[in-house]
Amino acid sequence: MASLSPTGARILHSNDSGVVSGHTAALAKLEADGLVVPHRGDGGTHRITEDGWAALDAWRQANPGRGAGSDAPTIPPKLPAKQHEAVLTAAQRPDQLVAGRDDRAYWNGEPWFNGRTLARVHAAGYAASYPQPWHHGDTDGGPDRGSLHLTPAGRAYARMRGNIDVHRRKVVIIACGSEKKPIPEGQRHGWPAGELYTGSYHRSLRLAADALTHRNLILIASALHGLVPLDRPLHPYDVPLGDERAITEKKMAEHTAGHGLFDADVIFLGSQEYSELLRPAVPHLYTPLTGGMGVQRGQCAMVARDAALRTVWWQEAARRSAENAVG
Repeated sequence: MASLSPTGARILHSNDSGVVSGHTAALAKLEADGLVVPHRGDGGTHRITEDGWAALDAWRQANPGRGAGSDAPTIPPKLPAKQHEAVLTAAQRPDQLVAGRDDRAYWNGEPWFNGRTLARVHAAGYAASYPQPWHHGDTDGGPDRGSLHLTPAGRAYARMRGNIDVHRRKVVIIACGSEKKPIPEGQRHGWPAGELYTGSYHRSLRLAADALTHRNLILIASALHGLVPLDRPLHPYDVPLGDERAITEKKMAEHTAGHGLFDADVIFLGSQEYSELLRPAVPHLYTPLTGGMGVQRGQCAMVARDAALRTVWWQEAARRSAENAVG
């Protein structure tokens, strides 16, 4: 492992979550030594590699008090191999799922980890349980319920120990619709929620959602069922908000907790009555659509084709999340 020069140590020590900048020649030397790599999407900055963190840690121990401010990030100890792999694998998934045999990832042939590894990652504080209300029943937040997803500490570990530029999940919620696909005669099972709603307004919301985030991070706000993922099977129903059978604010709060929306950047696309139902439990909810349905359909079409506008929307969602951060 390369040793740090005073200039290199100063550059690395002034980092913020692993992102560094400084003199071009000094950064080139750090990059040549394998201590930093270019930070994609942000010209002029670099990210510290695992070797870089190790070199910085060694320099700090050898130079106590030399510029080591109280704001300097603490480098977490490296986890055992399988736990380390589990956290870094989750950090590279859009949904940040730490997958086990009870998760769909297992059945899809994606990387997964055994129960012992999951339990230890959870005990270390790097993953938390976000139960899925429709699959596991009402949420209780217990460590043995539902699927594990990275916590802020888990993401920090992946940035520092894996050089992975990971931040909060990007969740999009879209309103359901009154027009629904009928069930053919003789078919006993319903349609996946992502296929059930057929109205033009809902389909425009879905077009925007597909452009904004991964399908695993799209939820539909159903007047009857609350928040449902795209693959949940549903039968057609005729229950508007306000109906005695409709989802309540209290129940919706359980669903938002069950999907871990307190630790996600969240964009909602749909009518104001749905956003008002969600906002008490998701105060950082970003609702970029304005005007009537026709205007909103145009806005959805625009964001679906404009990457720069999508970036602006997510920057605003991230700002709101940061203001309401849970720690």
